[in-house]
Amino acid sequence: MSFRTRLQGFVDSRQKIQIWYGMGCHNTVTGRVLTVDHDHIDVESYSHESDGQIHIRRILVPLHLILHIDITSAEISEEEDNSFGTEKDGKASSSLSVIDLPDAPRGYGVRVLSQLNSSYSNRFSRMTAGPGGIYFSCDGSVWFIDGNGALSEYARIRGNSTISGLRFDRKGVLYVATIQGTVYKIDPNKSGRILAQLDGNLTGGGTFLSDIAIGAREEVYVSNFPSNTGGVFKVDKTGDSEVFLGGPGHGTQGLLLDSDGFLWCLEHASGSVVKRSLDSREVARIPVADSESFNFADGYDGNLAMDSLGRLYVTAGRAGTVIRVNREGRTETFLTGLVNPTGVAFGPDGALFVLEAGRSRVLRVAALDKADRTASATALP
Repeated sequence: MSFRTRLQGFVDSRQKIQIWYGMGCHNTVTGRVLTVDHDHIDVESYSHESDGQIHIRRILVPLHLILHIDITSAEISEEEDNSFGTEKDGKASSSLSVIDLPDAPRGYGVRVLSQLNSSYSNRFSRMTAGPGGIYFSCDGSVWFIDGNGALSEYARIRGNSTISGLRFDRKGVLYVATIQGTVYKIDPNKSGRILAQLDGNLTGGGTFLSDIAIGAREEVYVSNFPSNTGGVFKVDKTGDSEVFLGGPGHGTQGLLLDSDGFLWCLEHASGSVVKRSLDSREVARIPVADSESFNFADGYDGNLAMDSLGRLYVTAGRAGTVIRVNREGRTETFLTGLVNPTGVAFGPDGALFVLEAGRSRVLRVAALDKADRTASATALP
């Protein structure tokens, strides 16, 4: 395989790599290769810097200056299927194997619904409920997983976009946000269009969209992530946008709009979930974890889900936990022993699904008592 062909393989697979380059002195850049031309490669790199902000850079690296390339996670072999499916045969496992988690919640059964391809470890981001079950994102694609763990690709965003948020409205329309600032609207027939292009600088930080929530009048709330700055945009159904919340201290990851019309925001800098009215007023603030419990660098952390009893579930990727907050604001560790959980959502049967990105798998957590199981259900769109 030629060097140029190998580089093009990184473009196709979205593999994250570290490149050593230079002449006389050596420089490094870690990120994903977007394009390869005759003389250069175009690399997208984002990192959490000492100034507390996420920096996104596009770097052109001359081919003749590249000294060495390191693979930052398992490299995809040439023989491997392009879909991430599951290991080797590309088919999802229908085996719901019981797993042992430290301090698993009493009265709940935890099973592996699907073991995904480990080559995509830590590239799985958000999870949400939708028509017929559960959906999650990986790079620029949205995937559907059925009750047996079988996977099918639902939609794919063209180009080199990275999906960071996805939600369905009650009509089955899918809204997708990318870290690069684009919000897409995809109808049930898979016909999509760009709803808005958002500039994160308007909220006081760079552009790194992180999550999305849908209101009753088709208004869309989109969080912007960069550390202590950032906030939340509000986009109406025509695509016009405004800053719902912005400025220092408001960098936001997960979003959730509850049935009472309150917007819940995960502010990672303080490790708190904040309940807001739809005029952006703060109603309640609940510390859920130390800020170091959340993965700042990827922006996908702090996914939120709520059961029918009003209990909130929060992913804390760096800590490897899912935290539960009851209606009175008391917190408890619901699941622990995970590796970078990034997604959480309730299915139609009341089970809680967890996207464990670090182990490339989807977990199903169900109450063993049927009465508790139905009480845990939340209405699907």
